[in-house]
Amino acid sequence: MKQFFITITGVFLGLVLFFILIPIILIASVAGSSAPVTPSHTVLSLDLRAPVTDVPPNSPFAGFSGGTSVVDIVRKLQAAETDSSVKGLFVRASEGGMAPAHAEEIRQAMIDFKATGKFVVVHAQGFEYPTLSNYVAVSGASEMWMQGTTDFAATGIVAETLFLGGFMEKFGILPQFEQFKEYKNAVNTYTEKTFNAPHREATTAMLGSIYNAFLASTAFDRKMPVEAMKAALDQAPLSAEAALQAKLIDKIGQPEEAQDAALARAGGKDKAQFVDLSNYQLPMESGPVIALVGGEGAIITGERSGDPFAQENNITSDDFAAAIRDATDDAAVKAIVFRVSSPGGSPSASDQIWAAIERAKKAGKPVVVSMGAYAASGGYYVSTGADAILAMPSTITGSIGVFNGKFVINDALNRYTGANIASIQAGGDFANAYSTATPYTNSQKAAMNAAVTRIYEDFTGKVAAGRKLPLARVQEIAKGRVWTGNEAKDLGLVDQIGGLRTAILKAKALAKIEAKDSITLRSYPSVEDPLTAFSRAFGASAANAKVTARAATVIGALAGDERLSQILNEASQAKGPSMREPMRVH
Repeated sequence: MKQFFITITGVFLGLVLFFILIPIILIASVAGSSAPVTPSHTVLSLDLRAPVTDVPPNSPFAGFSGGTSVVDIVRKLQAAETDSSVKGLFVRASEGGMAPAHAEEIRQAMIDFKATGKFVVVHAQGFEYPTLSNYVAVSGASEMWMQGTTDFAATGIVAETLFLGGFMEKFGILPQFEQFKEYKNAVNTYTEKTFNAPHREATTAMLGSIYNAFLASTAFDRKMPVEAMKAALDQAPLSAEAALQAKLIDKIGQPEEAQDAALARAGGKDKAQFVDLSNYQLPMESGPVIALVGGEGAIITGERSGDPFAQENNITSDDFAAAIRDATDDAAVKAIVFRVSSPGGSPSASDQIWAAIERAKKAGKPVVVSMGAYAASGGYYVSTGADAILAMPSTITGSIGVFNGKFVINDALNRYTGANIASIQAGGDFANAYSTATPYTNSQKAAMNAAVTRIYEDFTGKVAAGRKLPLARVQEIAKGRVWTGNEAKDLGLVDQIGGLRTAILKAKALAKIEAKDSITLRSYPSVEDPLTAFSRAFGASAANAKVTARAATVIGALAGDERLSQILNEASQAKGPSMREPMRVH
């Protein structure tokens, strides 16, 4: 019977492969070999209501879910600047918030595009979510429309942190963490009931920096004094008519009216056509090669997921270290641009990628880091050795620190489920240090403190060496505190304010390539071909799958909060130190 079911399964997968997957691959390859010609009067269209990631996904099928990436928007709009067929851009504004740095880089891409004489028409079905980020992304438009029945509520910027300290008390869970240092606020979500003094101080300063940058940008774009912009935004929510009178928008109308206005600017409906930006083909490139290594998500050890449909990106240390090494060993590559958008993660994974960058520098390959939405904690660790670091004004970075710990959940388990964790150990006292059944012993606490101290000293030492700063100065500005890109530049943690385009220019300069010379931008790690990814997914061993039913998830479910279940499950699975920053800013 076992062999019978294996045979039936094999036949089924074979049929799927033959009748579904292979035709898809063939169609895709034919389509790729004959790229569509851009119509002579093209209006590119971009829908920011869809999810926006920082870099394109590595998975070959992840793109089926829609959405776009900041890197693609920047690169394609730059290419369209010199394309005589492209007359302008039509944008549907985001209806919710987005990462502040993403909003800034998308805005800059549109401004650069508009500076070549092309137009940008934006339509918003209201700015009804009270964040400025969705407005900042499009505030530089040539013409901004808003639907008449909606409100303009964009007024500020918010950072949200879910505090579980009271929940832990209620359910009898004991969080035990060692953190370096007082501003390393990641563990506060588990230990505190609200912001403590250092957490509040750092977050307030960060939000102030982002808000001031947003005010300056929108005031410049809308051609009004900063004070007038602030006064108008402070009145939100505003009706569409009031927003028009305050000069926050240009016209009121339906999406179709704004589309017609964009087509009219491009020569009229008879000539002009919309082409989705995702379908716009980058031109063939020539010239010296610059490697673009794009990394987004948590920094973890190992290789990328075997799931070819996976939507979530991670910076997997084996893959990204290999990508940097491949770019280093390729004689055609003259410089490396490492795009980092990460809240951090594993110290050992971060160190593996940092070492690959050191190897590239020793081989004479300049490395430039372009920070995306976040490059904090482990995200800063992997960046610190680069020859140059660039960030957007509101990139969240720094968080130079580390924490380690666990949840002791046995009492809660017994109280609410009747379950009990019992363990037997052999070996030293530290053998059961990560057990969720019992608190740390005194010797385990001392060992944990020593381990976290070593990681913190190594981290700050690398920052001091990479940024050419005295160690005492690094330790003074570190302490786990987050900074915006503007603040980090003032502190010497970042060299220059700018996005991907500026980072590529910097890489060209370091590689002694003239700014006006064309280059070939080669992406690493490469996207797997669909057949290889599909085969690898079905070849994965079930024994390697992470099928865990953590008691912490059960407790989270009892509280009726799915997000809480996920947080506790992830936290309970973590083994070893971590460097990350979990804050959500919008």
